[in-house]
Amino acid sequence: MHRFKFLFFIAIIGLTPVFLSGQGFQNIVIEAVDDLCFGRQSEGTDAEAELIMDQMMAQMQLKRPFKIRKCPSIGNAYATIQPDENNKQQAYILYDPIWLKEMANASKTDWASIGVLAHEVGHILSYHALDKKGSNPRWEIDADRFAGSRLAMMGSTLEEAQSMFKNYTQLEDSRTHPGRDKRLEAVKTGWMSVNNPVKRVILNENTAERDVSPELIVNRYFESLGGFKALSQIKQINFKETFSETKGEDLNQTPIKYTYDYEQTVNKLSIIDRASETEYLIKNDTLFYKYTDQDSWKIGAPRLGTSFDQDPYMFKNQIQPSTKNFFDDFLLVSNPEVTYYKGRRRIADEECFLLEMPEEKIEIGNLNKKGKRIVLTKQYYFSTYTGRLYGIIEREQILNFKKGKIKNPKTIETKKIISDYEMIDDLYFPKEITITETDLINDVAQGEKRYQQRSISEFILETEVK
Repeated sequence: MHRFKFLFFIAIIGLTPVFLSGQGFQNIVIEAVDDLCFGRQSEGTDAEAELIMDQMMAQMQLKRPFKIRKCPSIGNAYATIQPDENNKQQAYILYDPIWLKEMANASKTDWASIGVLAHEVGHILSYHALDKKGSNPRWEIDADRFAGSRLAMMGSTLEEAQSMFKNYTQLEDSRTHPGRDKRLEAVKTGWMSVNNPVKRVILNENTAERDVSPELIVNRYFESLGGFKALSQIKQINFKETFSETKGEDLNQTPIKYTYDYEQTVNKLSIIDRASETEYLIKNDTLFYKYTDQDSWKIGAPRLGTSFDQDPYMFKNQIQPSTKNFFDDFLLVSNPEVTYYKGRRRIADEECFLLEMPEEKIEIGNLNKKGKRIVLTKQYYFSTYTGRLYGIIEREQILNFKKGKIKNPKTIETKKIISDYEMIDDLYFPKEITITETDLINDVAQGEKRYQQRSISEFILETEVK
């Protein structure tokens, strides 16, 4: 994105910062958003500002899982998470436009304002909202490092990236925030990760264990696919995925076969099932469907027959492609510290570096009436030989609630093995994938396993959304 667009963004919503001693992550899930404005009603941002933020997130190849609202007189900027009208947790960035304007005037640069927003985005995208314990120095350093890398990608100089702390008055560490020198160094570390990517350690299967880090694993992964710069130009991918599905251990059974057409961007996924003449749309994690001869979309999953309602969450997982994490994984480049390195492991006879993602919690519906909580853990296995992603293991612990009590808890474990990649326009993409899905109760397999062989073809890469 060109810099003049960011200046236009600043002009629209009055962003420009001063003293950041209060800046940090807040996680208050009980109060309404307006209560955080000290009794004053929060205000929506301008439509133009929303558009510019979406463009900025698209430039970063990330979804925007939060909303932005003005919060006059708070003298600060916050990342927070609140329940919406459906009791679903919704992330927000709240800001005082006058405070941000004073900050930019004091620092004499517009980059300071952009840095404040990038810092708050870093809190949300680094899963800090999931812990529900408020701010701490380590989280602030993580968000500062994230902001430094993002400003570097947007074209700032190091001095411009650090301008967000030019008038930061806190010199020593506190219980919630680090001192000024540590914050400036964190911004520099993030900025240098983009502008000085040369590493002293070369990662391969022979690298000493003490030298292996999430950053090296992630950087090697993107290089093995063709390079982050080339991959980050992709805004949309179109492809077909053919499924061959069996259940149980009978090797003589005839598999069920079907094909979906996919159109995948940062913010949405379009799916066409030509066999049933049904189209699906997943946007902002919400599922819609319609039949190809219809114009209007319906929310949720289609019924089976005339009476059986399908679970939208489970159905959505079933129809998503093997590449569903393609755009989300760009977050790892600027913030690999969000993962935990768990050593070397073998999966399907391949030696891999194992990275574990933070635990995620998803709540659907009202748990005091009828709803569910999903606790998701995810492990990424990167081949020590090629550097490419070889396997993913996901565990979804599903707790169904009725009148506040847990009913029929179970865990679904999904193992994905990417056995072959294909080169498309000098970039590598998964081609052959094997998926095994197992139901677990108390970590013991229950029922028959489900197997899928998937094959991806007819890739079309777009550098802008069609």
